[in-house]
Amino acid sequence: MNKQSGFTLIELMIAGFIGVFIIMGLMNLFITTNKSITLSGALSQNQETGRFAMDYMTKFIRKAGYNKDLSKFTPPIFMPSVATSPVITCTGIQSDVCADNNPATSRGDRLAIPFSVGGNAEDETRSCTGTIVGGATNGPQNLVNVFWVSAANDTLRELRCRTFNRDTNEWLDPAVSIINNVERLEFQVGIAANNDEKYVSRYVSIDTVNNDSALDASFIRAIRISLLTTSQDELDDNKIQSTVRERKYGVLDAPIFTINDTNLRNIYSNTIELPNMIESAGL
Repeated sequence: MNKQSGFTLIELMIAGFIGVFIIMGLMNLFITTNKSITLSGALSQNQETGRFAMDYMTKFIRKAGYNKDLSKFTPPIFMPSVATSPVITCTGIQSDVCADNNPATSRGDRLAIPFSVGGNAEDETRSCTGTIVGGATNGPQNLVNVFWVSAANDTLRELRCRTFNRDTNEWLDPAVSIINNVERLEFQVGIAANNDEKYVSRYVSIDTVNNDSALDASFIRAIRISLLTTSQDELDDNKIQSTVRERKYGVLDAPIFTINDTNLRNIYSNTIELPNMIESAGL
């Protein structure tokens, strides 16, 4: 008879334990890799959102106060004033156009950038919503690009824009969504010590300018903006991006606020000098 051999019970138990440890190691590796991919995706999305939103807004903010006719003053911020034409009252339909510090309809501030376009063919350009303005077709126009982050449920966390026509005192076109996943928009204005000075002496909120009788839009030389971006899977607890749920954020001069979720967030800031206001200082 041939001698048959097999595994003993002890050998089977040892092999079983080794197999369990190998499977546990593979599972831990899978979980760690999955978390890394989730975090990497959230970081990438935040960076893309922040860069795009900053680049898009900066392009239009640089137009603040632009007027081809240097004998006419176009304010860099749409705010109450009796020294401009047409007069800015910020009442009635204009109440949703004027720059505001934390209005109830927005997550953060509402930024309103006035600019003027000429009536020649080479003056034709586009508003922040993509509408063609100025030029030979539309003629000279006095407009305002208004940016805000929506607090409405159906458009929550959308960076939105709409253009207002100061000549007709009505909205030029419907609001459009620039990009999603923006938690908050805040801005400050850099003001000069006096009308003749070209350089910024301090940065303040728009409320400071509105409430100080010694200041007006002609003192503004720069605009500082800050965005708080958020990752996409904010309601999916299976895609945890941070183990710290309660986090506090301070964005420029806004009150510090607390958020309780696992969503990854980043703050992006930029300071934009206004060449139109610097060059016209003292004129």
